[in-house]
Amino acid sequence: MSFHGDQAAVMAPHARTPVWPLLVFGGLAVLLTLLKAGPAFGGDLLGSDDMMRMQQVRDLITGTNSWYDVNQSRLLTPEGGAMHWSRLPDLFLAGTVWMLQPLFGREMAEGIAVTTWPIFLMVWALVAVGVCLRRLNAPLSGQVAGLFFFITSFAAANFMPGRVDHHSLGLVLTLTTLACLLSPQMTIRSGLVAGACVAAMLTVAVENLPAALLAITGFAMAWIIRGEAEARRLRSFGATLIVVGLIVYIFDAPGAGGMRYVCDAFGQSHFVALLVAGSGLSAIGTAMPRTPDWRMRFVTMGVVGLMTMASFVATNPINFDGTRPDCLADPYSRLSGDVQSGWLSVVSEARSLSTVLSTDLPGGFYYYGFAIAGLCAAAVSLYLARKGERFARASLLVLCLAGFLLSAWQLRGATLAHAAAAIAAGWLFGFLFTGWLRKRGAMPALALFIGALAVSPLFWQVPKQLKARAETTNDVITDCKSGDAFQAIAAAPRMIVFTPIDLGAPLIYHTRHYASAAPYHRNPSSIEMTLSVFGGSTDTARRKISMTGATHLLYCPGLGELETYAERSPDGFAADLESGNLPDWLVPLTAPVDGESGPVIYTISFEQN
Repeated sequence: MSFHGDQAAVMAPHARTPVWPLLVFGGLAVLLTLLKAGPAFGGDLLGSDDMMRMQQVRDLITGTNSWYDVNQSRLLTPEGGAMHWSRLPDLFLAGTVWMLQPLFGREMAEGIAVTTWPIFLMVWALVAVGVCLRRLNAPLSGQVAGLFFFITSFAAANFMPGRVDHHSLGLVLTLTTLACLLSPQMTIRSGLVAGACVAAMLTVAVENLPAALLAITGFAMAWIIRGEAEARRLRSFGATLIVVGLIVYIFDAPGAGGMRYVCDAFGQSHFVALLVAGSGLSAIGTAMPRTPDWRMRFVTMGVVGLMTMASFVATNPINFDGTRPDCLADPYSRLSGDVQSGWLSVVSEARSLSTVLSTDLPGGFYYYGFAIAGLCAAAVSLYLARKGERFARASLLVLCLAGFLLSAWQLRGATLAHAAAAIAAGWLFGFLFTGWLRKRGAMPALALFIGALAVSPLFWQVPKQLKARAETTNDVITDCKSGDAFQAIAAAPRMIVFTPIDLGAPLIYHTRHYASAAPYHRNPSSIEMTLSVFGGSTDTARRKISMTGATHLLYCPGLGELETYAERSPDGFAADLESGNLPDWLVPLTAPVDGESGPVIYTISFEQN
């Protein structure tokens, strides 16, 4: 068995196509995206994670929290407002605000930061997608199409102004690693960049672990297939995993030590496994660069893989203390059944394929249809690959398959699935377009039309858009999370507020008040308390709220979370609030502007009843 045909990947003419069309198209995409920056520039962010990220940045700048402390002090939960986020995404945001705040004030400085950071990442992502397509030898038409498919896919939502959570950074690190893996020259530089990206994506979020494993496996397979030609790059890749892994383990929050006995962030077991993998790859590239037999290379790499897995198992936190998490178990196994069924099951990004298809078929058609189309396009590209192209296209196919499987487990994986599918779809469009240019005629034109339709995210969005239009009504849309909606609440004296889960982050971000709950799994006690309060009877709500120390209650009519509670428990506290049947121990403190609907703060006065 010989793989020598893949040892010298040659740059095809397509890879030497002009760059300016990509620059023009990418520039237009950025400008169009900037047109949507108004709300973000004014301080209105897109989700709870974005708001909490910016509050984390504020706390860092003001000195409320140290670099290593990312817990939220105004999230008053039994777990102490525990958070597990990396500081890496904070660097750009905090640096921008810190430099511009003396010149423009905090609000404008933050507006600039939350606009420029996702735009910077969008540019980075477009460059990575373009490089991948060029290294896959896609023609210019395919390269431009790939960028178009990317910016119209689900992945692009992570780069809208105001989207400052960690998902976009994890994606661009993954795409950059793929571009490095596809490097036809197999340079040391590509190994260095990829190694740094893999270590960085792990510290940014442990949800990037599958992508990191794929990257490490990809570089290992490249050496198995190509042998000596990959030795220098493998050595640099492994060494960088060690160095950058050590740097982020020590200098990123929460720092080295006992706080790393975790599974939901870059913990001790991940770090040790990364060191073992990096050491093994570096040692192979140094001591065995000329191993001639691919079978020996396969066995050697298999030993490194087994050692890496063994080190992960051996350093599993539960092995040292039975109260610590088990990194080999279900990541949500420590959540109670009530929290899993009452909260996690309705978290949008945590839904499985079966849940999405049963509750939102048009959405599932979009999320999974385009992912499958990309998977098929990648399979076609591999089937038609010439010698020297097989490894790159096989890598893309594996990434498409992994993205689809991850999205089938949890919808959050659709970001990776769509990004990989956009690259594969771009290649297929370029292939069909080139065929039409060469042959002309009705059949090539029909193949191009059908193929372009099948691999376009816009086609897969049609049912979702039709459903949205059909559900559009003239009812007043409740504004529960904007800065304007919280203006009156922010002006009130500081208070402890019992909040619905989805309003905890907006309250903390827009005001100086304390919140009782927010949608973060490290604070399950508060989530369970919130579920029992709004889902239980009004008498139960009174008794349990009195145990929290809250002086006020936050309510917003029409909030999806509260409507869900009311549907589940028609005789419960949330249902009473939604129907306007208020208990006499709730006294309105603030109210929306006349004619509008929004959040309301009630003073809790148990002496009234």
